[in-house]
Amino acid sequence: MNNPNQQQKQKVNVKIDEQIGEGVYANFMMITHSPSEFILDFGRMMPGMPNAKIKSRILVTPQHAKHFMQLLQKNIENFEKQNGEIKVPGKVEDKDIGFKSSGQNA
Repeated sequence: MNNPNQQQKQKVNVKIDEQIGEGVYANFMMITHSPSEFILDFGRMMPGMPNAKIKSRILVTPQHAKHFMQLLQKNIENFEKQNGEIKVPGKVEDKDIGFKSSGQNA
């Protein structure tokens, strides 16, 4: 008999079309948020060019954003165990370009 407090694991079949599977390179990211959603913008900046172009925008709930952060942290820890520490020169907050956080409380 199954314990009613245990959640049954469901298999999820994930399909991805070829174009999405190729991915999009991003060297620029902005995160903004409202009380109901987080908006993740991924873009690309070219050397010597004053503008970045957003290539992909993902909207998620605050709960999904937190879960994403936890999964990303775990994956970074696993990566560093296998490959060594990822070096990040300088402080992100001091940069005018690159990966940023903005929006409420940023």
